[in-house]
Amino acid sequence: MAIARKPDSKPRPSGEDKAADAFISGATKPIATPIATEVETRKAPVMLRFDRALLGRVDAAAKRRGISRSAWIQFTVSRALDAGEG
Repeated sequence: MAIARKPDSKPRPSGEDKAADAFISGATKPIATPIATEVETRKAPVMLRFDRALLGRVDAAAKRRGISRSAWIQFTVSRALDAGEG
């Protein structure tokens, strides 16, 4: 048995394929722009600590309204401040 080079397994591109490759390689990458920044949303991250039982009640109340825990807390705090409780 003779030792030989491995044959080229990739087919040679035809003229049409070469044109497509040239078109693709000439394309520019899109500039990534952020969807929203913290300045635009005007929201700041806050860390709060809750008693586990109270947090369970908060989660249950948020689930009943069909909103996230964060949205429920914001809604409730806003409502309390609007009522003059602050």
